[in-house]
Amino acid sequence: MKNQNSLVWPPAFCRNLKRKIAYRFAVLNWGTRGDIQPFVALGAELVNRGHQVVMAAREPYRALAEERGIEYFAMAEDGNEDLMRSLAASRSLPEMLTTSTSYSRGIARQQLQEFWDASRGADVILTKVITTPTAIHVAEARGLPVFLVHFDPGFIPTDAYCFADGRIQDKGGFFNRFMAGFMLLSFGLFLSDKINPWRMEHGLRPDPLVTRNWAPHLSRFPAFAAWSRHFISRPPDWPERIVQTGWWRVQNKAPVEPLLRTFMEAGPPPIYIGFGSWGVHEKTAVTEVILEALRLTGNRAVLLRNTVDERPEFPPGVLVCDDMPHDWLLPRVKAAVHHGGAGTTGAVITAGIPSIIVPAFGMQAAWGQLVNEKKIGLTMEKQDMNAERLASALREVDRPEIRERAGGLGALARTEGGEVQAADEIERRLWEASAGTSVYPVPFLSQVHPTDVSRETLDRLPSPDSLERENITGGETTPDVPEEEA
Repeated sequence: MKNQNSLVWPPAFCRNLKRKIAYRFAVLNWGTRGDIQPFVALGAELVNRGHQVVMAAREPYRALAEERGIEYFAMAEDGNEDLMRSLAASRSLPEMLTTSTSYSRGIARQQLQEFWDASRGADVILTKVITTPTAIHVAEARGLPVFLVHFDPGFIPTDAYCFADGRIQDKGGFFNRFMAGFMLLSFGLFLSDKINPWRMEHGLRPDPLVTRNWAPHLSRFPAFAAWSRHFISRPPDWPERIVQTGWWRVQNKAPVEPLLRTFMEAGPPPIYIGFGSWGVHEKTAVTEVILEALRLTGNRAVLLRNTVDERPEFPPGVLVCDDMPHDWLLPRVKAAVHHGGAGTTGAVITAGIPSIIVPAFGMQAAWGQLVNEKKIGLTMEKQDMNAERLASALREVDRPEIRERAGGLGALARTEGGEVQAADEIERRLWEASAGTSVYPVPFLSQVHPTDVSRETLDRLPSPDSLERENITGGETTPDVPEEEA
């Protein structure tokens, strides 16, 4: 039997947990690149330690994962870009929640089936709790431990702050906690008629109020806050199960395009301009604004393709690229103009350069607010962006004191190694929770070169003699635990 005192999950989520030399992780995810790329960073770290990782996500991100040794389960295209456009056009939080709920209801059954298929043969599940409320039900049906991941503040209950009115703010302890719990619940509350038939089909009791997505239930799982403590300090009332790791960074594997490398070497550091999932704007008008602001300030620039229109030529000193290796490019530019997505904001801050954030919706505005408060950049409403205002903002973030603050914060953030911290915590939690079960190898491990498994991982494994002294017996699966006990 497993050591129940060491379990940080409800017992029903550990009934199939065994102690293994290496595990198979299923990343159940959904969203745009900012949702996918951090998991790729963590997955690559786990693969380097000898584990297997399969990622369920949409097809456009396959190469990003596979070139780092991560298996890929391609989910069906589901109108994600249309959702982004609708959210960007929303004028209030209730309107955004209505739009998100309608979309989630439309894909819930499909997502449950895809997550079920992708997790076949897995030992552990990793998921972003906010945008994938279905994953917690798949983990329960599989009897597998699940690690929850947060890329944005405001969704972990705390007395310190909440996300409200597009900002991170302190509205008092009770309201702060209520808002975080409400935001968590809102992603699953209106899916009960989609989720409960699936639960019953897979041997689970119905959950009419979707309590599996309530904060009190989610608080029983280990979770990661994947942003730097130097940017947002850890609230003192977070429980020990929440680990703040710093941002998870993908190291560039593909060679940098010669055209980009040549451009970067041909003149002074340029501005990076890319709106990522913001790609919902009138591109010709935005392109004209960008080019005029660059002319007014005399800056060179690297532009992300989906941010600008399809004109055949751009002025000298302007390069348009389809994809950007953030880890290589951002430390080499003067500043970044971007949409304020969690992944992009983390990459820009870690690179140590100032930001001009033009948010489209949701937490993007909150990241902009926090960048303002740290005095490492500026925020501009998208409806207010014109050539003169953008030019003025570019001059402002070029001030020495702003560049110095941004550089100092970046230097601190780069020391954290967020994906390494997360992988360490995952291995530690699994090792402790599986105490009392036998050690199982996995079939592929004999094919892994010993240097591919981290020395720290091997050092933490007990010797065969110590396992024998603990009288560990083998092969038994812990019986299913009734839900009332879970």
